[in-house]
Amino acid sequence: MPELTVTVRMPLPKQPSLGTLEREIFTELQAAGRELLTQAFRVVEPEVLTGARQRRRRRYLITRFGEIRFFRWQTRTEGGYGYPLDQALGITPDPCSLWVRETSAWLAQAHPYRQAARLLSKMIGQHVDHRTLWGWVQGSGRAVRSHLEQLRASLFDDGEAPTFAGPSPKIVTTSADGTFIRTRDGPVEVKLGIWWTGAHLQSPSATHPKHLLQGKGAYASTEGADRFGQTFYALAAEKAGITKAKEVFFVSDGAGWLADLPSDWIAPTAIQLDQFHGKLRISEVAKDPDRAARWWAWVTEHNLSALSRSIEAFTRQGAIDPEAGRALFGYLAGGIDAFHTYIRLQDEGHAPQMAPRGSGAMEHNVDLVVARRFKRQGMRAWSRHGADNLLALRTLAMDEHAWRAWWGEAAD
Repeated sequence: MPELTVTVRMPLPKQPSLGTLEREIFTELQAAGRELLTQAFRVVEPEVLTGARQRRRRRYLITRFGEIRFFRWQTRTEGGYGYPLDQALGITPDPCSLWVRETSAWLAQAHPYRQAARLLSKMIGQHVDHRTLWGWVQGSGRAVRSHLEQLRASLFDDGEAPTFAGPSPKIVTTSADGTFIRTRDGPVEVKLGIWWTGAHLQSPSATHPKHLLQGKGAYASTEGADRFGQTFYALAAEKAGITKAKEVFFVSDGAGWLADLPSDWIAPTAIQLDQFHGKLRISEVAKDPDRAARWWAWVTEHNLSALSRSIEAFTRQGAIDPEAGRALFGYLAGGIDAFHTYIRLQDEGHAPQMAPRGSGAMEHNVDLVVARRFKRQGMRAWSRHGADNLLALRTLAMDEHAWRAWWGEAAD
């Protein structure tokens, strides 16, 4: 088997320091890596050449060792012109290697583009402009979104359910919410949905026990509620087996488009309205702690008649706004059976983390997925497509196994 050899020599500084030695050694090792890559190309190419040789073509490629320049044969076959070396090694038309593209995507989904470019530059020992990195990341995000659209269309247009290889889960808990980001066209709502299939205690000896969700995944987009719901369900079917689950639990605050999402697309077996949100809406309208406590007690007792009489009485007295009172009663009356659904599931043996009474996990993920990356100071000019491309990468990165499966050996 052929071997590649590079000898690395470095003059020792007269007054060396650890920082100086690290910098000089890193520089020499990067240069050795580039030389080994070009050597490997020269060894591999003769073994993979097919077709009639046309001419040697120059190519520049940014790799994890920095930028290299190499020459390879362009050949002609019955299928047309091509580069056998590129095809054999999986070198794409991109000006960077797949590892550089994957690393760019990982850095950019976590950091602003300028910071991501600086981090990548330090990693490969060569300057990368943030605009160049932006182009790579947007292309990667479009590829993920295209895959998600194919998954959605396969289920809802062609009727082909995604393949889920695991056992049927006892319960899949789902939740959704929205938050606004600033775009060039004004505020735009990002819709976020999450699912999980289990939870385990992080540390049994901790003073304040903390449970970590298992089988967790997410989907986020600025698209309409119907398209969002379809894609979310298709992805949850592929990753969590939601179509095979014995119980599908949906938790939300039930406001706006969230009121129709479960019945339209999620098809849950149980719906839980967030109790904190319900109490908050009551307190905002009641404007009195004792009155708010009474109203919540009537909701708990399913005593809608008493609630209605009280709201009407305080409306006549001018103590509460009539429109706000009507909206509150409609919200509570429509969801009165969904404020305590969690009790049934917990009585059936499901853990509180799988059948919560509130959407605390959802609120945390809104901050984790959207706010920490899209709502930082000065971020006021997102484009919808740019945000959606980055959201696709950010939610993919939440699942380490999904990220590695998508990028393959480039993620190693």
